[in-house]
Amino acid sequence: MLFENQDTPVSLAEIQSLEAELGIRFPDSLKKLFLENNGGSPIPYVLRTEDHYTTVSETLPMKSSKGRGTAIDSYKTLVLKRNLVPRQLFPFAVDSGGDYFFVDCTPSRELVYLYKADCTFGENLSNLCMSLENFWNSLVDEE
Repeated sequence: MLFENQDTPVSLAEIQSLEAELGIRFPDSLKKLFLENNGGSPIPYVLRTEDHYTTVSETLPMKSSKGRGTAIDSYKTLVLKRNLVPRQLFPFAVDSGGDYFFVDCTPSRELVYLYKADCTFGENLSNLCMSLENFWNSLVDEE
């Protein structure tokens, strides 16, 4: 998977510090995303499944020196403050419409979810039934 326009690199120590602060443990695939591509736009970027067709506009950086919204800020707002999704879900990307992709940080789960803000509450969180690794492998070029 290729990414362009990545943000400031992060260290494993910074990731572990964030995990301790939030009281969650990130799956290895999410740590790898932050370590290798802190933010950025994936190439390819189209997610086409049986139930969904959307784009992955960008991944959320853990921290940013470019003034971008971060995964930490999104987690604190969407999960801790607004309680839109369960606490074990951590945002890692957004689509072109501003909807969020989350990964389940429950040990041995690592499933990806899509939160669509324009759906009826209670129907806006969809389990994509794939791991984060499979999510990246499912992206295709726009036709």
